[in-house]
Amino acid sequence: MSRTDLHLGSTSFCVLDIETTGLSAHQHEITEIAAIRVSEGFEIEEEFQCLVRIGGRVPWHITQITGIDDRMLRAQGKELPEVLKQVHDFSCGRLAFAHNARFDRSFLNAAAQRLGWQDEFALECSIPVFKRLLPGRRGYGLGAVADCLRVRSGVAHRALADCRMLLDCLKRAHG
Repeated sequence: MSRTDLHLGSTSFCVLDIETTGLSAHQHEITEIAAIRVSEGFEIEEEFQCLVRIGGRVPWHITQITGIDDRMLRAQGKELPEVLKQVHDFSCGRLAFAHNARFDRSFLNAAAQRLGWQDEFALECSIPVFKRLLPGRRGYGLGAVADCLRVRSGVAHRALADCRMLLDCLKRAHG
């Protein structure tokens, strides 16, 4: 039985999301990380959100999508090693989900590897959960799942808002 086969709602877990400057974990940088610790009954225990200072610039098209710009990262961002440690500690070894986890995991693990960390970020993907609970859909992107489940989304493409949307979708899908 895989970890995603555990019955959500009977175990505590985390949801996690990142925003980046692009699609390649080896060429682009993490600009924001958020996570939510969730109780067995889908109640939010605590939220974590942090902007990350980057070495380069945020591309214009990414700012258009996320609203995150260079000024924000300089003023409010923290250094990546500090943020990675905080998010690692925040998850407390709980089962952690991300939507399209391969993307988030690749960025987190590439960053950890560049920093010389031995640990990797273990993230389960929520897409197989939705495929099991909502079979036969055309697409399983977070927006499509939210629309199917009639989950109202806040600001899309900000890490904490996407974490909240994912959590609401998981909660709604599990009744």
